[in-house]
Formats: sequence, C-alpha cells, structure tokens
Amino acid sequence: MLSNSPVTDCAVCSLGIASQGKCRLTPASRESGSTICAQGERPRTVYFVKEGFVALSAVSPRGAELLLTLRGPSSLLCTEALQGEASPFEVRALSRIRICGIGGEALAQWVGPERSAGRVLLDLLLTESRHQRDEVNWRQGDCLSRVARFALAHARFLADRPNAVRKQVVARLLGMRPETLSRCLTKLERDGVVDASRGVKVLDHRRLAAIAMEDVAA
Repeated sequence: MLSNSPVTDCAVCSLGIASQGKCRLTPASRESGSTICAQGERPRTVYFVKEGFVALSAVSPRGAELLLTLRGPSSLLCTEALQGEASPFEVRALSRIRICGIGGEALAQWVGPERSAGRVLLDLLLTESRHQRDEVNWRQGDCLSRVARFALAHARFLADRPNAVRKQVVARLLGMRPETLSRCLTKLERDGVVDASRGVKVLDHRRLAAIAMEDVAA
C-alpha cells in the first residue's frame, strides 16, 4: 500500500535510528517536476523519500509508455547505484519532495564490508527485486516481442535444458495461450532467429533483440 505519511525527523526514521544519531544520509528537497534520475542513467546516489510523491516511468526505444507507478514516503529510489547498474526508470517528483541521499558505495559499506552477511543479503535482495521486475515485463508488448525477450533472457538455460520447462508454464508466464507461444516460436524459427526443434536455441541475437524491443502491436 502506498504510504502518504511523511517521515518527520531522524528520530522516527528507520535509517536515522539505524545510524544511532549520526545519520549518513544528506537531506535535500526537490521541486515538483524535477527529474531525480533519467531512464538509462547510472545513478550514483540512493535516495530515501521523507515527504512527497515521485513517479517511476519507463518508455520503449520508440517512445511507447511501458510503465507508470508511484512511490511515497519511506521509499528507496535509485537502488541501482548499489550495483552500478543503469536505472530502468525515469524518476520524477510529482510534488515538492524531501529526500535524503547517500552514495551507492557508501551505503554498501554501511550495510557491511564485502562478503559480510549484510552485503551478501543486500545483493541477493537487489537481484531478486530485478528478477521480479523483469517477470512483470514478460507480459508487456505484443506476443512475439514477449517470446523474444524471454528467449534472450534465458537463452543458455533453454538451450542446455530443453525439456526443463513445459511450454504451458512458459505460456502462462508470458500471459498467452500455449498455441500462441507455439505460433510465435514457429515464426521466429522460420525467420532464422531461433531453432525451436529441441528447446529454444538463439541463432541471431541481434535480430532477436530488435524483435524483443518492438512496441505493442496496433
């Protein structure tokens, strides 16, 4: 549930409490409409929202909106800074916001040194979060682009273990009928992009990537 209760001061802020009176985050404010992070940018700072609302949006390379969601107080933004990854979203203030920021490397060190339990768990949670986000994306776009994205993401698994996942399960994951999945694989195979005779083997990564990024069919 989206929270709309501001975090009034460090004494009641979970990060402030964890800092034991010496908070490592730097407070700041941004006006409505300001961009916190652009889509595709590699953020260097992780932000904690104390007050206000931000929008997370994503568009395809051809400009079609793929996602729009909201975040409010107590949200963490731009966690990609922890692993040096590009942001999949544009993060923009919807109102005047109060935020606190800390560099990704500094936050990782605060959690714990490399190979510590805290750092390992953080990395696992971030990876799981990315997987969950990607799984939602499997249902975006037309059927052919969904199948192409899935094949690209799991090419090695599908090639090495062709019978490990039934087509019915993949079809449910992608939000389509098994026969629709079969038709898409047949088309990709006919176009010389994959070999679907035994599992799915990617033959042309560049062409498959282009299909994967196509917008929803009109």
